[in-house]
Amino acid sequence: MVNNTLVQAGSDYFGGCIPNGSPSVFYSFSPTGTNNMITITMSNFDNYGRQLYFMLLRGSCLSPEIVSAYCTTTPYSSSGTVQQIYYNLEAGITYYVMIASQPGVGNQFNFDICGLQGIAPPLIIGPEQDCTGAIPVCDYLYVQENSYTGIGNTSDLIYGTTCLIGGESNSVWYVFTPQTSGDLAFTIYTNNDYDWALYNLTDIGGCQNVPGSTPVLCNYSGTPGNTGTTLPVNATIPRSVNHLGSPFMPGIPVNEGVTYALLVNNYSADANGYTLEFNITPGSASIADNPPLTGAYPELTNAYQSCIDNNIIVNLSENINCLSIGQGGFSLTNTTTSTNFTSAMIAFQGGNCSSSELTNSLIISHNGSLTTGTYKLEVTSSNTIVDKCGNPIQPGGFVEFNYLAPLIITADKTIICGGETVTLDADGADGLVTYTLNPGGLINSSDGIFPNLSPSITTTYNVSAIYGGCTKTANITITVEGNIIVSVNPSNKSVCDFSSPVLINASTTINGEACSNCIYNWSNGANTQSINVTEPGIYTVSVVTENGCVAYNIATSNIYLAGGGTGGNSCDVFYVSPEGGGDGLLKESPTTLADAIEKARCTQTIIKMMVGIYNLNDFQAVPSFVTIEGGYSSDFLTKTSDLSGGNNTSTIRRQPGPDTGYPADCSAFRVEDGAEKFTIQNLRIEMPGSAYIELNEAGSDLTNYAIKLGSGCKDYNITRCYIDAGKGAPPAP
Repeated sequence: MVNNTLVQAGSDYFGGCIPNGSPSVFYSFSPTGTNNMITITMSNFDNYGRQLYFMLLRGSCLSPEIVSAYCTTTPYSSSGTVQQIYYNLEAGITYYVMIASQPGVGNQFNFDICGLQGIAPPLIIGPEQDCTGAIPVCDYLYVQENSYTGIGNTSDLIYGTTCLIGGESNSVWYVFTPQTSGDLAFTIYTNNDYDWALYNLTDIGGCQNVPGSTPVLCNYSGTPGNTGTTLPVNATIPRSVNHLGSPFMPGIPVNEGVTYALLVNNYSADANGYTLEFNITPGSASIADNPPLTGAYPELTNAYQSCIDNNIIVNLSENINCLSIGQGGFSLTNTTTSTNFTSAMIAFQGGNCSSSELTNSLIISHNGSLTTGTYKLEVTSSNTIVDKCGNPIQPGGFVEFNYLAPLIITADKTIICGGETVTLDADGADGLVTYTLNPGGLINSSDGIFPNLSPSITTTYNVSAIYGGCTKTANITITVEGNIIVSVNPSNKSVCDFSSPVLINASTTINGEACSNCIYNWSNGANTQSINVTEPGIYTVSVVTENGCVAYNIATSNIYLAGGGTGGNSCDVFYVSPEGGGDGLLKESPTTLADAIEKARCTQTIIKMMVGIYNLNDFQAVPSFVTIEGGYSSDFLTKTSDLSGGNNTSTIRRQPGPDTGYPADCSAFRVEDGAEKFTIQNLRIEMPGSAYIELNEAGSDLTNYAIKLGSGCKDYNITRCYIDAGKGAPPAP
């Protein structure tokens, strides 16, 4: 294209090295297929002696993205040419070439321009385009024949935190740790526009904190050609150069052991590569680590036990290559016991090697057989570990650390009777640690033995120890067979005859839990849990648990013959009033309810109860065959079904308190085990907590029963009874 012009061109400004107010003109193109290189050449200038600027843009014309910018530093001539080459452009994307000259009068001119599309030479991409994959500096000279393209996996820069206004582009990172302190100077040799930024990684906490951090030195000069730092140095930081500044700036003093990262940014997007050289004049810092200086080989610095798994963590004096870590290369000895544990080490890996090629820590896994003591971890001649520059770790280096093995606690017996003692023995670090036993807070710093412990209830003991920065614990439970209680059912029973054996059943609880393997010894010589008896008598039973613990009590069952009667074959009537006083045989001489029921045993008897209030301080037993019927008038000539209460009804009022022999129950009527063919009718039964009766004592845990049936009852009737169950006992205050 000939006779193009900047005459009467407007001014556009998008940043970069192009000054604001520069007259400019735009051209657009879209690469096709694999033709991803565009060469723009300008010639035949009719007004020269001014500087010329190129910028490659993409995206919206209102706020385009700067792909590349190039600004000349010397005026162009009428016979000269100005050329810019753009590489690795995307097919189908529209790009804009902005051409501008210096602001001011007389800077408008005509020119010829030529655009040539072609295939770009090979460019480089790689993990070193991110700070985390930076090239470790092992030498003083790096010759890069081809340029990098792109910015790697992530952009390491945040706009506004560096002098690189155009951001990261076609970048590569280098990382180095000076071997000696001194002055830092370096040069990037190039014919194009390269920028750079230097970060102190030690100060900012590593590559992960580069985004948002300010570099110590930064250079964004728009002048093409060599760039870098010079001597003498200037200790002032941070310092930066903008696009109008010099490509060189004074270096800085650096210290041994401090890690730096250098970002090299190919702003021009050329493909010609560059050369990076670090200064080696006297007084300069020793940047390279190949060959290493004396003492610059990687070394073990310290080690410690992981408290949560079977790992040993080893720190090193510098980063090592993750790929150089072999499965071995160390010996491990417990120097406390002079025991070799080398074979216990089963796996070796670097810390954070899953996300980085370098690490300064080593994780050694072992099989868990290590015993407590001081250990020596030593490098052997078979070790393969090298640092980032290939310098091997040296045999003979070692570190020592303390290790605490898992604790074990045992007992001379794990089940004891109430009042007995037990001895516990903590093991795993005798003589090296202080054991602490809880509950109790007991201390043992020698053999770990805790004698004569006397728990009153089942107790879990915990022993702990601290050593090598770790705490280990172990537990053991001592079961105490205490509060052993045996009971029998029935505990008191009258029978009419022994035509059928009477079953007495015993049961035992240990600390409130049923005992399934207890041993029973009856007074009649039986040793089963239940016995059948065929004659009256007092039967006792004692109990021993399977562990030899004796029950606290001996339970008794009183089995006796009821007086008189013919086993339910006669038919008698007894008269009852609240006051009693008579023999109950005549209406004019009523007796008490308790006396009538006792006389009615083993007979088919009707007990007629006068209306009125019957106060019971204990339960009333109910045997077989008896009929208890209320509602009779004072002369026993009429009968009412009124259950409204008070003196209108045969009213049973159970006063607060437990049943004799049954400490958890509060009953009005308690039907005997196996009772049959009995009837209770036309009664009103009021329990503690009802309208006219106080509550059972707070905390007594008593349960109200108006009529408590025994086991095996049959063929009975409970008819026309009103029951006011009251309320349960309130909790203890």
